[in-house]
Amino acid sequence: MKLRAMIGATALIGIGAFVLWTAFRVFNAPSTEEAMRRSLAALEKPELEIAFALHPDACSITKVSIWKWSAACEGVPMHFYEEITVCDPGPPKICSAAPSPYENCRSFFWDIDLDGNPSDPIGYRPKYASIMSECRPKGTDASERLEMARRGMLPNPVEILDHSGTLTGKPRPIHPAVR
Repeated sequence: MKLRAMIGATALIGIGAFVLWTAFRVFNAPSTEEAMRRSLAALEKPELEIAFALHPDACSITKVSIWKWSAACEGVPMHFYEEITVCDPGPPKICSAAPSPYENCRSFFWDIDLDGNPSDPIGYRPKYASIMSECRPKGTDASERLEMARRGMLPNPVEILDHSGTLTGKPRPIHPAVR
């Protein structure tokens, strides 16, 4: 009988501790805006941070439950926020600026926990899911660069090795595998 009473008391204490812990976590959760800022920093995608800083309406965040939010940035023109260099891998390796028609537009989706940590809603990658998408720019490339300069922001440097030659105009012959 005493053993049952002890087990019951221990269970009640455990349940009470869980309820208090849950209340503490929910009470101390960041605001929606702070959760978005923390998650953007943790994503390690500087282009998204720049896009959100310039246009907070470029991304959406929705409270899904008391435990998490769902965030999305759709049609982000990544090339606006990147300093892109395209390289012919050589030999010799020759690099130049990306051609003017080059576009890289992506949509990003992630979940955010009560600490502001991002996670992929699909579960494949540790932080986010992304897909190529149609651009939804909020301004022009020139206006975005001017606003970035005004705020002291620099575009993220990105180097693309063009093995296929589609961007450099120097296609490489495909050699069959030697057996």
